[in-house]
Amino acid sequence: MSFAPRVSLIIVSRHRPEALKRVAASLRFQSYTNFEVILVSDAPDRSFLAGIPASENMLHIPFDQANISAARNLGLAHAQGEIVAFCDDDAVPDPNWLTALVQPFSNPTIASAGGFVRGRNGFSYQWKALLSDLRGEDTPLNIDQTLPYVEVPFDGDRFAKLQGTNCAFRRDALLGIGGFDEGFRFYLDETDVCLRLAQAGHSAAFVNGAEVHHGFEESALRSAARVPRSLFEIGASKRRYLDKYCAEEHVLEAEQRFFSDQKKRLLRFMVEGRLEPRDVPALMGTLRDGFNTIPEMVKSSHLVAERAFGPLNAGKNPKAVALAGGVLASRALTERAQELAKCGTPVVVFRFARNSLFHRRYFDERGFWVQTGGVFGRSSRTDPLFSWWTLRHRTRRELEKCYVDFGVTETQIF
Repeated sequence: MSFAPRVSLIIVSRHRPEALKRVAASLRFQSYTNFEVILVSDAPDRSFLAGIPASENMLHIPFDQANISAARNLGLAHAQGEIVAFCDDDAVPDPNWLTALVQPFSNPTIASAGGFVRGRNGFSYQWKALLSDLRGEDTPLNIDQTLPYVEVPFDGDRFAKLQGTNCAFRRDALLGIGGFDEGFRFYLDETDVCLRLAQAGHSAAFVNGAEVHHGFEESALRSAARVPRSLFEIGASKRRYLDKYCAEEHVLEAEQRFFSDQKKRLLRFMVEGRLEPRDVPALMGTLRDGFNTIPEMVKSSHLVAERAFGPLNAGKNPKAVALAGGVLASRALTERAQELAKCGTPVVVFRFARNSLFHRRYFDERGFWVQTGGVFGRSSRTDPLFSWWTLRHRTRRELEKCYVDFGVTETQIF
């Protein structure tokens, strides 16, 4: 690869050490090599990283405040790469993620880039390309998925909205606009950054090959089922965004749409049985309380740290291996996958039952990717409910469909 700038990958975590361990364990399999890892978390020391290969090369910065923008700014202050990338603690990037994500930065007009985000089952998309506007309202954007990336300039109102779990920025450009606005403690934080970069004259890019799997882990603000526990921070951030950018004559209309959309979301949770009827007005009350909070003017106080660039240096093995077998072979598959992972070999495990269950794929923190489901089942919503496959042919089909960028050169059938 001729274009390989230094990248600082920043991951922020709070109250989720197990999730952070999982994503940290996955990073040694990135095909891109010229990157360092900066973990900003509430862990008091590095002990949670024990046993994770190459973790001795990861910089850990303790930070115990419920403010994602401040945590990202702290990571940014320590970053030494020309590019800074961000991923969440409840996400795992595909092995080719950084390799694809940095390519748009060879274009000097582009200052930010982001990719697509898959959901819990590893197949469905949570987010693809989106535009946002001066009211903080999003619109889907159809892009040409045959291209490596698509550049999106600012049209004066709409701009590319990148997701905080899958985005990268030119470090100088991000520092040039003052980093993240720490008044956005949660929600609209990266949208605000994207807008300020657009207003500064920079383009953004959506990258087709840069994918992240996002799990929505439990937090103080939402349950493991993605049900909100409080909407205060969302309300406060929306108020701050409208105060900063929305024309006065459009504020009331934008506010009404915002509250209507949030209520519809809560009612949907109630219909699905994930919320009690009495919870809806209580949560809407927290939303109103947050929105009525007068936004504070906050500036980052983190000084740029002087330190050397510290690449992960995980000892790459570019040849990946696929292991496939039935449910009865689960133990043998796992043992073999762990052996290969300890040697730094990327591994994909296919564990298929003889039924038509829907598929799921995820990263096992022991060092390998797993896809489960029925050998006759669907791995995408466009598949038939039942298709006749042999184990070998189903494995080959899934490798060609979902793992082209993993670099699999060998398949072992159990």
